[in-house]
Amino acid sequence: MSVVERRLVEYALIVTVPPATIWALLHAGEIGRWAVAVARRGHLLRARPVLTYDVPVERIVANLCRLSQEMEHVPPGTPTVKRNAVRMAYDDGLIAACRALEVPQSLDELGDGLDHELERLRVEAALENAGLRFRSANR
Repeated sequence: MSVVERRLVEYALIVTVPPATIWALLHAGEIGRWAVAVARRGHLLRARPVLTYDVPVERIVANLCRLSQEMEHVPPGTPTVKRNAVRMAYDDGLIAACRALEVPQSLDELGDGLDHELERLRVEAALENAGLRFRSANR
């Protein structure tokens, strides 16, 4: 290699390496994600485990049973805040059960009032029709 060719190679490296390094540093996250995806496709890395944050149906039913009992047997003189907290927790349990069983509901869209109470009754009946038993027999 002649001196001129060697100088051209050195000049090319001096001009291209710093911007390439800066670009790589700025896009390190994307490069890393791409490398991991390629390694997973090539079976060099294990597939990412499927994480679910859904509560098991058994736990949802247990919570609904407990909250249903609490809603039925609120002692007189219980503060309104406590009553509302139990009712809201019960509604959250109903919503979780609907999500788990793919039952349509609109409890989370309705405000307090008669429409909300009627929707709660409809959802309770729909969940029981879907096979979920969480209310006591006398209700």
